[in-house]
Amino acid sequence: MITIQNGKLIIPDDDRFVGFAGDNAITSKRLVLMNEVDTSSSYTLCLRFDDDTVRSVPLSAAADGGNTVLTWDIAQEHLYAPGIVQAQVKIVGSDDVTRHTAKDFFLIGSAVELDDDGGEAEYVTPSQLENSIQQALQTVTATSPYVDSDGYWCIYDTQRGEYVRTAYHVSGVAPDSAMSDSSDNSVSNRVIKQYADAKAADCNTYSTAYTDLKTSDKVPNTRKIAQLPLTSDIDASDLMDVLRPYSYRVNINPNNSGVKGQMGIGVSGEVFYCTATDRWVHLASYTDLYDKMDLVTEVSAAEMDDVDDGNMFFSGGTLYVKYDGDSIAVAQANDVYSKAEIDTMIGNLESLLAAI
Repeated sequence: MITIQNGKLIIPDDDRFVGFAGDNAITSKRLVLMNEVDTSSSYTLCLRFDDDTVRSVPLSAAADGGNTVLTWDIAQEHLYAPGIVQAQVKIVGSDDVTRHTAKDFFLIGSAVELDDDGGEAEYVTPSQLENSIQQALQTVTATSPYVDSDGYWCIYDTQRGEYVRTAYHVSGVAPDSAMSDSSDNSVSNRVIKQYADAKAADCNTYSTAYTDLKTSDKVPNTRKIAQLPLTSDIDASDLMDVLRPYSYRVNINPNNSGVKGQMGIGVSGEVFYCTATDRWVHLASYTDLYDKMDLVTEVSAAEMDDVDDGNMFFSGGTLYVKYDGDSIAVAQANDVYSKAEIDTMIGNLESLLAAI
């Protein structure tokens, strides 16, 4: 069974032979993508022949338990030439992320009666064929890409003669080379451990300073507002209930001291206001003010006899007071002579009275 595991294409020896070059009898091969169910991606088998000719073969995908089965229907054009053909599966996800498997190879046989040039075929012994296969296996295996312990693909550099790590990761996201507080990319386990160890060392060495720095602009949850703790939301009605006793005072009399701007309620329910001198001033109601302003009324001449004794009133622009049933006009300053004016007119009033 041909399998794909962790990005590596594994072809057993008994599955390597796929047919003879030029054959048009269609057969099929099944490639099993292990432990992954993904029928929405596009799968292509890429074949490279000895003359560097490439054939791209679409593979159909179907779910089978926890695996995905890829089917290669082998057509005549896929058997382009005899020999060893390199094979690699290309996977393109629905999000356009492309990934490849490692390379392996298939075998395509030639017609017995003809060689590649159309002449009589050279006889190949089983041992020669086996040696060729083994050599091809060693070449492909020795240079096949692999995934290292950090999840990076590594490829063989023929010029340097060694494997080198690429920038490609099995997750499709290139991990950061170092931890940071803003990156969303993954990193290797080794880098995570280094980052965590460094943070732990910082916290152990500078724990007090680090904590103070991080909490310097924070309010502790033991803080209260108007005796209400900040451990949860404060409702407006709850806040008003605790503030109401401080917004006014009761049993006020004018001799009490108070807080400027505070309202107060007297013993009889009257309203007080604390002035800038920290003293309480009684605030008269509209009805009280109206009654006081209505003490002096204006009556017509015909209504003057109806006014009770002791009351003051206006009539015809003159101020009167009712006394013993009579309406007595109250003299204004301009209507009365001063003592100096009287002395000028008749002499000293006290001297005249003494002479009588």
